[in-house]
Amino acid sequence: MYKKLAFILFLAFLLGVLLYLKPFESPKEELEEIETFLPDAELVGQVYLLDFLTESTDLMLFNEISQRQFLTSEFVLSLAKKFGLDVQNPVYVFANERGDAGSVVPLYTTQKLKSALDRISLDNNVKDTLIGQDRIYHLTDYQVHIFHRDHFLFIYYGDYFYDIYKESVANKERGIADTWKGLFSNPIFPNENLVLYSESEVLKQFGIDHAFMAHDSDSSGFHLKSSIKINDSIPFFVKDSGRAIKFSARSKRTIDLHLNTVELSEEVEELLIEKLSLLTSKINFPIADFIDIWSGDFCFEEGGYYLVSEKYIETELDDNFEPTQVEKTRYKNVPRYSLMFTVHEPANQLIDKLLSKGILTQEDEQFRFLFSPQLKLRLLDDEVVFYSTANPPKHYTSLRNRIEWTYKGTDFEFQVDSLSNKTVFGSIEVPMKKILESIAFL
Repeated sequence: MYKKLAFILFLAFLLGVLLYLKPFESPKEELEEIETFLPDAELVGQVYLLDFLTESTDLMLFNEISQRQFLTSEFVLSLAKKFGLDVQNPVYVFANERGDAGSVVPLYTTQKLKSALDRISLDNNVKDTLIGQDRIYHLTDYQVHIFHRDHFLFIYYGDYFYDIYKESVANKERGIADTWKGLFSNPIFPNENLVLYSESEVLKQFGIDHAFMAHDSDSSGFHLKSSIKINDSIPFFVKDSGRAIKFSARSKRTIDLHLNTVELSEEVEELLIEKLSLLTSKINFPIADFIDIWSGDFCFEEGGYYLVSEKYIETELDDNFEPTQVEKTRYKNVPRYSLMFTVHEPANQLIDKLLSKGILTQEDEQFRFLFSPQLKLRLLDDEVVFYSTANPPKHYTSLRNRIEWTYKGTDFEFQVDSLSNKTVFGSIEVPMKKILESIAFL
């Protein structure tokens, strides 16, 4: 989704590269409110573009972005003035999981903008349609629709433009959508240059009411700090440290969590079971049995391989052409997979229930979780460890709570910083390499 946002965010001022514009004229004294034209979406945000680019200077230098001279606040401001764009006020962005995204940019004037759009229509495959007072420019090669009013420029990427236009522009009874009201309230990150907000149905399925994310300057990657508001109070707290296992550097999915679950009340335990059951409903995992014995440490690792050797017997012909059995060694890659959680009482009954449900199957001395590779099991009074390597993973004391996950080819990192009564504060790291690949056209 973020690559769609990047595309729309930069499209507004990149269009100006296609033509030469005359000097900027004085802005209108009064700009109309544009909030009522902002379409409802699963993810909405506002960007103070000039401040955001200034804040990102070190990031662009560190990653050696080749076109960074065109991404300075000075260049963008100069181009925006020629283009009639008011980038000193916030630029609004929106996106949906279905793949569409867009931006609404305030305008100082439309005089130069109109000539620019007319020129683009001559140089590109553009179909223009007149709907009421709006001339819609459709860049058919890019799935982009553009139109403007006196006070804003509307840019849309995707297949649902006319649905959005009908709901957000042509609708005379329109008002500010609830998602945008949530963003504008923004009690969490009021002074950040890029703030995103979501209260999508996908979040609500997992008991999350809404989430704020804000850009935090970091030269090594695109760093978002987050605040996630849950619908119900789950008063357990992140532990400062906990037992953990060492992960391979090649692992693509890891979970390293350490929570204080020992003194959960009956009410809170039932709520926690309800929330976790949503995540495991497809396989009917016995969450209640797990929570009853879990003491708070949980580590998971998937991804990468390790090389193992195995002996086997092969029949060959000797020098006299007589069959003989020869012992040989062969090597193969075994998927790396580890799971560890601590318990405050033996987990034998939980293991038996997993076996009876078919979630866990046993083959001789090894086990499988559904479609996992064969795993060995180390069952202690205070710990359960499944592992695919030759030896159990090494232990150490972890000082953080973190999830690293690969989703659709992109590596994300989420770190839990703290929990309050109904809010989870954390951070999300998006690799800069993936972002650069997504906007390689810039």
